[in-house]
Amino acid sequence: MTQPEDLKRLVDAAMTLAAQRPWSEIGYREIVAAAGLRLDEAWRLAADRRAILAALSRQADAAVLAEPAALEDGSARDRLFDVLMRRFDALKPYRAGLASVANAAGREPTQSLAMLCQLACSMQAMLVAAGISTEGLAGRLRVQGLVAIWAAAFRRFLRDETPDLSETMASLDEKLRRAERWIERCSWRAPRARPETAEPPPPPAGEDSGPQAQPL
Repeated sequence: MTQPEDLKRLVDAAMTLAAQRPWSEIGYREIVAAAGLRLDEAWRLAADRRAILAALSRQADAAVLAEPAALEDGSARDRLFDVLMRRFDALKPYRAGLASVANAAGREPTQSLAMLCQLACSMQAMLVAAGISTEGLAGRLRVQGLVAIWAAAFRRFLRDETPDLSETMASLDEKLRRAERWIERCSWRAPRARPETAEPPPPPAGEDSGPQAQPL
């Protein structure tokens, strides 16, 4: 088999075992054996359980990036909704295993930190797929904001038993709309020009102008 196929076997084996038992009880060698690989073969592909989870995350990213959103279709929020739901669809076969991983997060802080770093990379990829810039400070803020949105919708996803993930869709849509409204409220507007003869009033104490926020 090719390396991508072997890596997918590792991912599938890990999630199958996690769906049956707590993730914290499952060892790396057990996953390798369930995947039907030699230890040296598996080690070259993913050296530990964290690397296997990162491979699953990249697998879901690749499924979205293979067909990014059409930039001329809808608003930025609509395009983000599309790419994030396609990522949820890619993860749906592994939901039971992911629930086990999530339950173990509090007992494995180093793994949780690694997953958070991988999630930031994934959300950057989703923004790119939606045609939204990730450059500069504004781009970094968009990535971190999308991490929070995904994490909140992901909790609903783990409990969503509807065939079409309608509960996840509703949760994601609500959070994206809330973020859009927040950005609009935080946008600064230039004051209207006053007649030259009018005496400009003094600015309120402590008030200052701020940068204009770029829409999501």
